[in-house]
Amino acid sequence: MMNQYTRRDFLKFLSTASLAAALPLGTGLHKPDEINLLAGLDLGRVCFWDILVYKEPSVRSGVSAFLKYDDIIRLSELIVADDTMGKPRGWYKLDDEQFVEAGWIQRVRFQRNTPVKKIPEGGCLGELTVPMIDVYQAPSKGKTFRRYYYSATFWVVEVCEDDLGSPWYALLDDVSGQKYWVPAYSIRMVTPDELTPLSPHLALEEKHIELDLTEQKVRAFEKGQQVFETVVSTGLYRGSTPLGNFETKRKRPTRRMVNAPELDNHYDLPGVPWVSYFTADGVAFHGAYWHANWGQRMSNGCINMLSDDAKWIYRWCDPSVPFDKLYYEEQHGTRVVVTGYA
Repeated sequence: MMNQYTRRDFLKFLSTASLAAALPLGTGLHKPDEINLLAGLDLGRVCFWDILVYKEPSVRSGVSAFLKYDDIIRLSELIVADDTMGKPRGWYKLDDEQFVEAGWIQRVRFQRNTPVKKIPEGGCLGELTVPMIDVYQAPSKGKTFRRYYYSATFWVVEVCEDDLGSPWYALLDDVSGQKYWVPAYSIRMVTPDELTPLSPHLALEEKHIELDLTEQKVRAFEKGQQVFETVVSTGLYRGSTPLGNFETKRKRPTRRMVNAPELDNHYDLPGVPWVSYFTADGVAFHGAYWHANWGQRMSNGCINMLSDDAKWIYRWCDPSVPFDKLYYEEQHGTRVVVTGYA
């Protein structure tokens, strides 16, 4: 039977049981010893508030600790075990023989990049390759409340050095038009080779995508043969991901997604990567860095995916986006068929 806690017990527990295995990661300017500690490790970022850590891969087992939002932990292995409803659920085993639900852990790496000295006129695309980074109004000055996360993509518009000679990149906020600054080592420049179209020789009618809302799966087909499949997270509320036939007419490699502040489910997500829209009101396939709860309905209607999977869809479906374009649209795109329980 699952342990029962009163609110007082739980608050007392939270005050004393923070997991010692969480790594001491600063989010501003990483120090050399932090870089050496993190480089090459298989890491996870906690992307939900106060995640419980269990003694076994089951919510029925004893609670041994908790993790806070944005804690960075070292991952040991992924274990799949049936939940209380008999459905498979992923768990990460930690180094100290404890377990945490995989759906609330973003798998991350730490890659330090060599800065470029010049940004192309009009900007270029970059990808964040550290677990998270604090954002500034100017190089090393004016720290904001913003934080950018691993696998997010941004349009890089400027490079310069701060007073100490450290290089910084200016990243475009594609909603406000402002630019914000991050240390240049945190951004990897995306190359043209990475975005070459997949199966470009096929005619428009020879490709299509199937999205099954019941199974929470996306499949891609070429001439009727399946070539791709992945588990996704679609709209939480009935009808938020619509049923029917659509086309991926417009795409962009990065987008700050924000909804109206008066709505109950408010969100503001900068740097959403690999966006392939298929409805006029903005439902799209895209990468997600704010959860990893694949197979469960999580979104306001879009199709949340691992960033690498979203990048595959972005490269494969039509139209193909020119490398130097932040937004691209054509009259027709790859057909998308949405079926299942809406």
